[in-house]
Amino acid sequence: MGLLARIAAVSIGVLIAFVALGAGLEACSPSDDGPRQPLPATTAPGASTPPTGSPETPPASDSEVPEPPAETVTETVTDAQSTTAEPETSSPAPDVYYDNCDEARAAGAAPLFVGEPGYRPELDRNRDGVACEE
Repeated sequence: MGLLARIAAVSIGVLIAFVALGAGLEACSPSDDGPRQPLPATTAPGASTPPTGSPETPPASDSEVPEPPAETVTETVTDAQSTTAEPETSSPAPDVYYDNCDEARAAGAAPLFVGEPGYRPELDRNRDGVACEE
């Protein structure tokens, strides 16, 4: 079998698959011949679902669907703020400089964290973002 014949066979197979899929979807779609049924009511998250009918008055027949009662929707708005602090990578303030950790401790600034005035990598021995640790 030549290459052209194989391509033609595969193309025809794919075409037949699409036609069959379309026919299957058409069979599953609602027809426009009969009356349309209302969609079920949805409620907001957290809201209680209203009862759909009372036991005293059953529907007249199976073909009739009672109308659901009016819904009360309550919205809950929450203010979500991120509380995760990202370490600052900005350069330290130029007016604060400590020669060593003894100077930072004497000034009452130790320990120094990344982004704080006076922090520099040379004072952070283990490079964990905290300089002049005890």
